[in-house]
Amino acid sequence: MTESTATKPPPDGPRLARAFVDEQHLLDRYLDGDLPYKGAREFEQWCAIHPQYLAEQRLADRTQASLRLLEAAGRAPDLADPQVRWWRASWLPIALGAIAAASLIGLWTAAAHGAWLRDQLTEARARLAHGSMRPPASEQIVRVSPDRGADSGAASIALARSPARLVALRIRMGYVRADRFRLAVDKHGAGRALELDGLTKDSNGDLRITFNASALEPGEYAVRVEAMPLLGRPVADGWFTMSVR
Repeated sequence: MTESTATKPPPDGPRLARAFVDEQHLLDRYLDGDLPYKGAREFEQWCAIHPQYLAEQRLADRTQASLRLLEAAGRAPDLADPQVRWWRASWLPIALGAIAAASLIGLWTAAAHGAWLRDQLTEARARLAHGSMRPPASEQIVRVSPDRGADSGAASIALARSPARLVALRIRMGYVRADRFRLAVDKHGAGRALELDGLTKDSNGDLRITFNASALEPGEYAVRVEAMPLLGRPVADGWFTMSVR
């Protein structure tokens, strides 16, 4: 018999051979408590089927002699079942299986929760990127001459979100010598809604901005046009209000 065969655990009861029992010294290993739990139970079943084996080993005589020797040495015989090492206990596979099942359930729950969070994040990003914007069905040209003072409040435009349309806004800035501008849009009670840099005038002196009106939330907006000189700070040169309904 090869070395790999010799180290295998004993097979099931009906296939357990006498030669295997002898070669593996199953009786000595059983008495020493070196057999695993399953192997010990299978060896017990095999001995129940083959009682002549125990008779041949004179196990009863050896047991009585061992008891007499212990009594002669003044030591009481310990007839309790030998203590099984913890890694050979019958409850260990059950505990490991329960831990593995709990780990799998935990991993599955974490994966499902992570997928849900990813879906929620994707949906939130889509809402943030697109908001309630709808495809425009038409285009509207809106012209405005901004106020030259911040407190005038005369210049204003009104936009409708529905039906959705592209608004081609023309801001007349011919009265300013600067060529580069910045547009700042603040919603009343909410703060900065939009800021556009690098705007330049066309040949008519207008700033051209095109946007989807449905992308704006309803409310009142304050728009400020700032000239951007090559040196120095931006200079506010135009103001108007924008009402979105």
